[in-house]
Amino acid sequence: MAAASTLNVRDHGATGDGVTRDTASLQATIDACSEAGGGTILVPVGTYVTGTIHLKSDTELHLQAGAVLRGSPDRDDYNADDVFAENNVFTTEHVSGAHLVIAYRAERVSITGQGTIDGGSEQFFEEPTDKEPSSFYRSHSGNQKIKDWRPGQMVFFCCCQAVAVRDVALLNAPYWTLFLHGCDDVQIRGLTVINPPETPNGDGIDIDCCANVTVSDCIVRSGDDSITLRGNTRRLGVSKPCENVVVTNCVLSSPCNAIRVGVGDGVIRDCRFTNIVITDSRTGISMVCRYSDRVPHGTTIENVHFSNVTMDTALPLQVIVGVGAAPEAGIRNVSFSNFRVRAQAGFYIGGNPELPIRHVRFSNWDLNLNGGTDNCELVNAVPYPYSIFGHPGTADRPALPSAIHGTYLEGMTLSDFRVRWDDDLSPVWKDGLVFEHVSGLALDRLDLRQPTSSAGTAVRCRDCKDLSLTSSHAAAGTTTFLKVEQSPPGAKVHCIGNDMTGAGQAWETDTAVRQTGNLL
Repeated sequence: MAAASTLNVRDHGATGDGVTRDTASLQATIDACSEAGGGTILVPVGTYVTGTIHLKSDTELHLQAGAVLRGSPDRDDYNADDVFAENNVFTTEHVSGAHLVIAYRAERVSITGQGTIDGGSEQFFEEPTDKEPSSFYRSHSGNQKIKDWRPGQMVFFCCCQAVAVRDVALLNAPYWTLFLHGCDDVQIRGLTVINPPETPNGDGIDIDCCANVTVSDCIVRSGDDSITLRGNTRRLGVSKPCENVVVTNCVLSSPCNAIRVGVGDGVIRDCRFTNIVITDSRTGISMVCRYSDRVPHGTTIENVHFSNVTMDTALPLQVIVGVGAAPEAGIRNVSFSNFRVRAQAGFYIGGNPELPIRHVRFSNWDLNLNGGTDNCELVNAVPYPYSIFGHPGTADRPALPSAIHGTYLEGMTLSDFRVRWDDDLSPVWKDGLVFEHVSGLALDRLDLRQPTSSAGTAVRCRDCKDLSLTSSHAAAGTTTFLKVEQSPPGAKVHCIGNDMTGAGQAWETDTAVRQTGNLL
């Protein structure tokens, strides 16, 4: 049978009056389009109150400008929790397995147009009793309380092939907004995703065990993580990596993590984020292998690269293996290049003694640190294991006393790395960069000093083996640029071609320094 060109939902009884439940009419149009061999389901101007609709293969749901699919508040209008085997109910997050739009094992399926899908999240949350909802994502003061129930992921593509979601606005999801699990060949482009910052678990775009995915030209302001890459294979029942994902030209804001990489026991590999602006966010990038003891060993994260990123956050990033992470989990071959960052807290990069992070590279960074917390709990000692949730120093909570704290690393490189400190720093700041238990630390073309004039060093290394400092510059006002202590037997320190004329003391070490071509 020849494919139908366009079917209008109004011709199948949909009213779009904002009151009538149009679920059956919308589904009837989708079914008729599928039975005719495929085509476009046209949703014209209007507000269509609906429960769950199921998209089919070879169909395009096209929302005209001014068309709104609005989620029903009633549980009976949505799918059952056991709608298919891969559906998951996160009871600990007080959410059901209901969804507004589902595509399950469909091929060549898309959502397009200038219209809107609105989950109606305010219908599922109690009104705040002590505050007005905040429009500021970085500084919001708490989540809305959930009433008796709420739907799960608003738009859910599961085990689909050749997926496209383009140009639509996805608003007010009561939980995650757009979820892709076990899909291949996905194009996400030009979306506007907005949830109030008080939305609990209000993720933007979640990409889980998917392959060959592009995300471009999106604006995401989410109540939780804005964009995530996940490797959670448990519900799929098969081993399927999250791989070959490119995210580019996006603007992100989040009261949690703008970008999150991790979750599950699977594999995340061969992915790139480029040309990203992160603003009004708590944490810019969070990469963690093992978030929870509910998974045996954690994800394997490899060949994931970030470039051309501008961010204004409380905490720039964290890269953490996590407590209990074990092989085959691990983080290796990751890079962060061409970053321009303004933040108020330093960041942590840490493996475990049994599972160090391997081959991580930072290049061409301008890091400007300002303010900070007055909570100095971590100044004298940074605890191990370190919290996977980081220490952004917000709401008077503690923060790291240095721009970077790296521990249990093999093959760590910082190149063209510049740190600048504002004048209004809090007492929390102590050292510039701190590294512990590192093998193969290459510091090239650094430009920094310690945070304040009263104490600390620009670079402090403890139990580090094979350290090189090359072509670096001690900024004016540096006391001691490099301090090396607790060195293991056979440790090597090479200092070549550095300009230390701005330092009171170039280096203080407990092992011999092999040096040449330095200005002291």
